[in-house]
Amino acid sequence: MSNLPPRVLAKLETLKDAEQQALTIMSSNQRAISETQKALDINPHGDKAPVLKREIARIQALQIDYQDRYRALADLNAKVERFLALLSANVELDDARPIRSKTKADESHLQAVQRLRSRIMELIAERGRVERASPTTKEMKAAAKRYVESLAVRGTPQLIIEHGKFDMQFGRGTMSDFLPPEAMLAWVDPALLQHRLDEMIDGMPKSGRQIDADERKQRLDEIKAELFDLERHECSHIDAAREEGTTIQHRPNVDIKALLGLVTSRSKANAA
Repeated sequence: MSNLPPRVLAKLETLKDAEQQALTIMSSNQRAISETQKALDINPHGDKAPVLKREIARIQALQIDYQDRYRALADLNAKVERFLALLSANVELDDARPIRSKTKADESHLQAVQRLRSRIMELIAERGRVERASPTTKEMKAAAKRYVESLAVRGTPQLIIEHGKFDMQFGRGTMSDFLPPEAMLAWVDPALLQHRLDEMIDGMPKSGRQIDADERKQRLDEIKAELFDLERHECSHIDAAREEGTTIQHRPNVDIKALLGLVTSRSKANAA
């Protein structure tokens, strides 16, 4: 990780420090639970027993939150480490464009994060709908046409013509090159096969959304860019809140590049 940009390295250290602090708090609280429990065990019916029991209940409740926070940070750092370990050797690493957290009037960092996350969830849901959208009927028929053309090429026989002999050989005559009947049909009458496939496509139940390949790619690219920008602002607000003493957990599925402020690109030396 020596080739990481300075700001990314600083972010990694911040994340590791946060995990270590969470571990320290969790461990310290666990010791407090043990020590208080020992004090209660020594004199379970003494005057201080009710106070000790209430204190145990209080710090045990805190321990659940401390454990959750430590586990979330440990999981996040492990995810970051896996991401960095899997980066290709021909990838160039750069700092993303610096951004500053901006809150609306009378809006706290927590409220800003909640607002951003609402939009992030909307975009993730839209991305799923775009990814699941069917091709347009026009694209389906164009794909059917290419399929018929490829079948016709595959189904074209080899002519064997010699003195006193005329024959056709489909495929190579081996089981490994078995010729499906649709390939022969495509060679004999491609227009008929195309027509029947078009009829089947017209009769198919249409999904809720159809989108052509170019529009699909453009919208997915737009969503990707907007998500990255939103997640970077989300992480910026979380950092600003931490500096003010407020802890906001990162989402488990946060984009690691947005979290680190990292931009990856193919090495120019390997792009040629």
